[in-house]
Amino acid sequence: MSRKKTKADPVNILLDLIITILIVAMIPVGFLYYSAKSYAEKPSFTQDAQMMGFLLEKRDYAAFIQGRYINSYNGDTSTDGYNALADYIEAAFNYKIYDAKNYKEKADSQKEIMNDSKASMGSLTVFADKIDEMMGIEK
Repeated sequence: MSRKKTKADPVNILLDLIITILIVAMIPVGFLYYSAKSYAEKPSFTQDAQMMGFLLEKRDYAAFIQGRYINSYNGDTSTDGYNALADYIEAAFNYKIYDAKNYKEKADSQKEIMNDSKASMGSLTVFADKIDEMMGIEK
């Protein structure tokens, strides 16, 4: 038995082509839709207490301070103690610079920021004492 080859109907070929294009196009469109929807539902990025503790442990103070500003920008207040410590570290660095340059007024304002931050950081004052010791800041 031999089968006779019939000529394919051009309408069927066109419909198959359209279906294939639609399937291939829907995959990236669906991915983009899912990504946009999930991005809109949550903040873009925050640093939680675990990440802030990790940065503190590694003594990556620049990233620690950056994490404070990221959290502040995104409205995350779950790491208030760490944010106060980041403010303290930033003010301590600035204080040391202003003190070395003999800018008395600016150094005093940074010292006030340090005192205010230390009052609101809770149990993390141990790290503030370590920063003071590391930078040679008198209490």
